[in-house]
Amino acid sequence: MYAEQREPEFGWTDEHRGLRETVRRVLADRAPVARARELAEAGERHDPALWSELAEQVGLQGLALPERYGGFGGTLLDLAIVVEEMGRVLHGGPFLPTVGLAAPVLLAADDPAGDDENAATEYLPRIAEGSLTATFAVESWDAAGEPVASTTADPAGRLTGTVPVVVDGADADLLVVAVQGPAGPAPYLVEAGATGLTRTPLETLDLTRRAARITFDGTPARALGDPARGRAVLARARAVSSVLVSAEQVGGMTAATELTAEYARTRTQFGRLIGSFQGVKHRLADMAVRQEMAHSAAYFAAWQEPGTPEFAEVAAIARSYCGDAFLQTGLDAIQLHGGIGFTWEHDAHLYLRRARADRALLGSPQQARAELVPALLSRVTTEGIPA
Repeated sequence: MYAEQREPEFGWTDEHRGLRETVRRVLADRAPVARARELAEAGERHDPALWSELAEQVGLQGLALPERYGGFGGTLLDLAIVVEEMGRVLHGGPFLPTVGLAAPVLLAADDPAGDDENAATEYLPRIAEGSLTATFAVESWDAAGEPVASTTADPAGRLTGTVPVVVDGADADLLVVAVQGPAGPAPYLVEAGATGLTRTPLETLDLTRRAARITFDGTPARALGDPARGRAVLARARAVSSVLVSAEQVGGMTAATELTAEYARTRTQFGRLIGSFQGVKHRLADMAVRQEMAHSAAYFAAWQEPGTPEFAEVAAIARSYCGDAFLQTGLDAIQLHGGIGFTWEHDAHLYLRRARADRALLGSPQQARAELVPALLSRVTTEGIPA
């Protein structure tokens, strides 16, 4: 799993700062927001040359993968920095689906003491080198945080069912699918081109990230790890993915806030800069406070040790707060830009679209709060209500 990362006190290291500067510089040069818009309007999935460069020259795909799988043994905190920077420029393509959604499931199911020919050994080195893309296919999540999976597997491992919306589902080389098995929900693997696999591209709200409907009709699949551990594997992977999606949301709302603040500093109305109006200043202040609180929630979660009860709790807190915060920031950005904010040519609507899509990616913020209730009630029962 991810390397141990908890220190007595949190603080950015020189390595963290260097990583952020490097990723920001590469993305500013090769994948600014204008490039995301260009790819979206052309109907293209991503820039394959950039994907290869990120793997071969910067090593981002393998940054947080164990060294035994060709990675660099980095931490979840390292990966959160990368995803945040990608969120700032609305980077789409296979990075988040592969590294942030599918790889956590492969890692959570991995048994280093088990079979050397396990799925992690087969697929994670290819992810690290940039030769394999993947995604996670799940129908939805219930109030208890378990996957809702109408897709079923027969005794021979053939899948039948439909997943309505899968990020990067039309193009990913490997599908990690949440399936309802005899012992409950469990992950299965389906490779591109499998018999009975139908992938239908969808027109979705987020123009910068493609999605598809996936249908299985007797499709050969491979159980990922022990199906009896499926529920625990999916829960652990979802917590990791929640932290990374939250980090992406932080990046998006940071960029939207900066974009809006800059507009308020330059746009004049009634002979005054609009940033001098009390109503504008107050809303900008709300956006800045919201971004800072989301940043704290996401990185406090990324700082915890994955797999612990504390990690699962703070990951749900991050998902609960960041999803709503990014959405409100996207709405405020459009409002404060006035008429230009509602135009197709302005970037504000792209951030709002990403906010809407990310908010539903791993279960809504309302679901996250519902999942937190048992843990909070248990704490009140054992520790009492704080004075």
